[in-house]
Amino acid sequence: MVFPLAFPNAYVSTDDPPGRSWTRSALCILGVVGVGYLGAVILVLSLASNEYSPVTQVASDYGVGTYGPEMNSAFFLAGVGVLSLAAAILFSGGSKGQKAGAALLVPAGLALVVNAFFQTDIEGAATTLHGTIHALGGVVFFFASPVGLLLINRGIGKWRFALTLLAFVVGVAFLAVDGAVSLGYGGLGERVMILVVFSSLILTAVSIYKVS
Repeated sequence: MVFPLAFPNAYVSTDDPPGRSWTRSALCILGVVGVGYLGAVILVLSLASNEYSPVTQVASDYGVGTYGPEMNSAFFLAGVGVLSLAAAILFSGGSKGQKAGAALLVPAGLALVVNAFFQTDIEGAATTLHGTIHALGGVVFFFASPVGLLLINRGIGKWRFALTLLAFVVGVAFLAVDGAVSLGYGGLGERVMILVVFSSLILTAVSIYKVS
């Protein structure tokens, strides 16, 4: 005998105890808290700090300056949050596509954890090993997380998938236009992508929590 669990067409055996899965619920909550905390730190520093320009400089620069401890701890907590969300999905009995998406969130989460310990190189500064590792972590995160989220949300519903895809298209288009015409809005473009990715991560965690 089987029963639906987290997503449409997702089933597990009734060997699992009935009712809410508190483990999955806790993992979802940790995902929302971790990702939300990094988003809040970036937002507050972008609005309140005059150390770096939120329009021309990327958010990772905060990890080098006065607010380094706050920013780097936020990277770490967000990484743990993304890994927790991946675990919640992998344990949910979802489809193969959803599990593949969750598997992509694992390197994305690990990239954030690594970036908590390897800070970026400020624009114009000499290239360092720490900065190179941080940059690679950013590439992994901004590639793996959107693809993973699209795979996950494809199984949740057509409208959810369409909205997620549209959001990512808008974010990537902003970055592409900025790079093509040299607007110098790289920091703002990155923050647009952060908003898109983080909001999608949080909404996905909330969706799983509701049916855990």
